Amino acid sequence: MKLLKISYAVATALTVNAAIAAENGQSVSSDVMVVTATSNQMSLQDAPASVSVVTNEEINRLPATDVATVLENVSGLRVIRSSGSEPYVVIRGLHNSTMAQDNYTLLLVNGRRINSSETLIRGAGFDFSSIPMSAIDHVEVIRGPMSALYGSDALGGVVNVILKKPTEETRVNASVSYSQPQEGDGTLQKANAFISGSAIPEKLHYTTAVEISDLDTWFPDDVTNASFTGNAEQERRGINTELSWLVNSSNKVLLNLGYLRDDRTFPRTDKYDTSDDTVYNSEKLTTSLGHQGLWSWGSTDLNYLYEHSEIDSYNPRELPTPTANAKQNNHTIDGQLAITTLDKQIITTGFDIAYTSINIDRNYNGSRSATQDSLYLQDQIELTEALAATLSGRFTNHNQFGSDFTPRAYLVYGVTDRFTLKGGYAEGFKTPTIYQSSEDFSMASCGGSCELTGNSNIQPQESKSYEFSGSYQADRWFIQATAFFNQIDEMIYVDRSTRATGFISYKNRDGDVESKGLELEGEFDLTDSLYLTANATYTHTKNKLTDLELANTPRWLANANITWTANDELSMFAGLNFTGSQKDEDQEGDSNHSKLSAYAVTNIGASYRLTDQFTIKTGITNLLDKRLDKTDEDYEENLVGRSYYLTVNYDM
Repeated sequence: MKLLKISYAVATALTVNAAIAAENGQSVSSDVMVVTATSNQMSLQDAPASVSVVTNEEINRLPATDVATVLENVSGLRVIRSSGSEPYVVIRGLHNSTMAQDNYTLLLVNGRRINSSETLIRGAGFDFSSIPMSAIDHVEVIRGPMSALYGSDALGGVVNVILKKPTEETRVNASVSYSQPQEGDGTLQKANAFISGSAIPEKLHYTTAVEISDLDTWFPDDVTNASFTGNAEQERRGINTELSWLVNSSNKVLLNLGYLRDDRTFPRTDKYDTSDDTVYNSEKLTTSLGHQGLWSWGSTDLNYLYEHSEIDSYNPRELPTPTANAKQNNHTIDGQLAITTLDKQIITTGFDIAYTSINIDRNYNGSRSATQDSLYLQDQIELTEALAATLSGRFTNHNQFGSDFTPRAYLVYGVTDRFTLKGGYAEGFKTPTIYQSSEDFSMASCGGSCELTGNSNIQPQESKSYEFSGSYQADRWFIQATAFFNQIDEMIYVDRSTRATGFISYKNRDGDVESKGLELEGEFDLTDSLYLTANATYTHTKNKLTDLELANTPRWLANANITWTANDELSMFAGLNFTGSQKDEDQEGDSNHSKLSAYAVTNIGASYRLTDQFTIKTGITNLLDKRLDKTDEDYEENLVGRSYYLTVNYDM
């Protein structure tokens, strides 16, 4: 673990892009380098955090319409899909079942946050669906607080989507997918294309990704659960393009433009009666302009990002005004400076200034806004040949909630070249959303029988976290074990105990919430043609005031995938996702005495390369047809039954 080697890697990476590996389009799995742990490129083994990487091959294995789908096999993560919201990601049990958008996971694209959740108060916005899948190179996931580096919302962890970068030679990738559930409609038809190359050789590079998908409502005729609501019908049209101007060997200018149209219809109780359906028609426009510099002493990175999200919605239960228009505008300026020429040390410092405005004509009287500024400093120090420390801290000032400082300290010890120990302490925080803290905000809730209101006395949520891990890398296998402990103060929830008065509101919990557990994961080359990955996570949560578990939080999660590469043309895989038993919730999001049973989902598939350009993929998801809608238990998520899929890929 030589920090000087890290420094060289940083310099090499920044000649191309500060946010990812080389421009040759290779997957991160080819060199096992990551950037999210420190914002500088370094090896996965030496990264000062619990990091997982989802490769491009894994992303394309199953038909997916959003980033969340490709995270379902990551250790310590749970992807929850309910009928009325975007899928959202829960890391290490940090989950607020009363509010889907408060899941404590920050979403980044190329290291920069994106956020449209203020426009869609129920659910988690549509950020995970706003990124064309064909534009994604790989995804990096950090389990544990990263507020010291990335600010508010990174209280539980970070999902960083790394986009494909331009190439000198022209590259084209296109695919067409079709998926059909055995019961209940739910047909998915999807097409996407990605092209990159140079408009001016060695001077101006470009990428363009286009995606179209149509998903029918999944609402089986044989549903037995009275509270079941079908999955949404969805039509998506998206494009993302980037221009990269190589001014000279030290300077690069980047321009990125993205557009998404996402229309959804959520059936309530009966697929044949659409009078009670909720409709969201959304648009999202993103644009960014940035400069990257490589100097004799280090590097600089300066960017401006603008996001505009707009949703026209119709909800028949939002009386007396069922229609609404919601607009959110985000302006963000961020800068970073890295000094890489110091002896056994890399210093990174930066700032960001963020302004968000929101207007929902049904729920607010006028518009609302928030401003947040921050400065951060990180020092990576090589203490000895085998021991490195990463110390970081961020000072944040919010126009409504004042100032906050979040520190982080992490040690990485290379016992041998193969055996590594890691551990650290971090604090995190998450400011309330604009609508949670606005007294004049209100919306229909309780099925239309009460009003949900904001609370101007609400406070930011804060966390303290510890973790310790050990990993061993052999020639043909890898294993790792991680113990973690999280404590959240002032967790925000929806207090439904006042429902009889006709009003419910957001509140901070009186007691702390704990989440602690153990992660086990491994990768094994069983033979030259057989490859196995497996992980298991045990999580125990508790509200320290009531001594109750958090609701909808399984104690056990486990995933296993085995791939057989028969030859250069044919490969096959089988995968298992296990979700352990969990407790149903009470009015404060704590568990009650009702137990929800464990369940497992099995997927199988195969890939065959027809020619150098064409590959065909086929398989079955949810092979054993596990159906949560055919039980009397009130699960938080929906689970689509057995489905068949076919994908044709073209590469040039």
